[in-house]
Amino acid sequence: MEYVLPGIPYLKLRFVFTAPGAAMLPQFKGSMLRGAFGHALKRTVCVMTPKQPCENCMLRGQCVYTRIFETFIEGSPPPFLKGVQTAPRPFIIDAFDEQTEYEKGRELTFGLTLLGAACQLYPYVIFAFHKAGEKGFTARSHPFRLQRVLWHDTAFAAAEEKADGRKILYDGATQTLLDTPLPRSPEPANAIATPVTLQFLTPTRMKFNGHYGMEFTFRQLVFKMLRRVLEIAHFHIPEAQPDWDFHDYLVAADRVRITGFNLHWQDWHRYSNRQKTDMEMGGFVGEITLEGEVEPFAHLLKISEVLHVGKGTVFGLGKVRVEKLQSFLDEE
Repeated sequence: MEYVLPGIPYLKLRFVFTAPGAAMLPQFKGSMLRGAFGHALKRTVCVMTPKQPCENCMLRGQCVYTRIFETFIEGSPPPFLKGVQTAPRPFIIDAFDEQTEYEKGRELTFGLTLLGAACQLYPYVIFAFHKAGEKGFTARSHPFRLQRVLWHDTAFAAAEEKADGRKILYDGATQTLLDTPLPRSPEPANAIATPVTLQFLTPTRMKFNGHYGMEFTFRQLVFKMLRRVLEIAHFHIPEAQPDWDFHDYLVAADRVRITGFNLHWQDWHRYSNRQKTDMEMGGFVGEITLEGEVEPFAHLLKISEVLHVGKGTVFGLGKVRVEKLQSFLDEE
């Protein structure tokens, strides 16, 4: 059977900050960076008073902040998405380096992926992170200076014979944009030989039968990956036409077996400023082995390398890598 997945434009950026003084940051920085980014973005673009709630603001449909950070569901969603309370955010922060101590001059680097229409809003994202660094990323207000932002240009990589293909997009010294980045889209994969190893590189949180766990079938995993692709396409790619008739695609997933489970649970914690409490954010890491008719799902697996899978993807959770495919993670 053939099931056509929607194209998902994406733009991968890499931020490079330096510490002007000694600082302590958490081991897992995705939550910290997300919070600092959100506050700075709202301060940057919001023209209303601080008391104006976003949910009933007359400008929310055109606001850069709501389009990126607090995406609302407008109109009636398709039947598959009925009951969904909020739309997925069109960005992913990748900051799992586990470094905690930063002496003066040490670099803080992390990746950020913009998805769909948010790719065109990169100047706002860069400026918001610049302001967030000035204010400080933690409650102790440790400032960081944004030195540069890079993006991955495959044409540049080929022409210059540079493996990573990174070009400077933003220079912090002059606060100038130096390039115009072009979003990419994962292309359909070529034939893939089995067995295939699927690696879960950061804690992956998925509910199966109502509970978070790490025992699942390939069909269940395909459903989670497919749902994320279709939600991103529906909410963040205006021209997309997602195919909601995917029953046969799920049935085909039954012809793929998971023949090796090498997963373990990894706990981590974050503090929620909104809920004023510590939150458990554990998930499974490790790898599984796939055998059988994997080829129809090669494109979905490649897209999932970009989108991640499961809950907490904005923090960098659910990062996957697929062996025996040209990995999009090779550019990071």
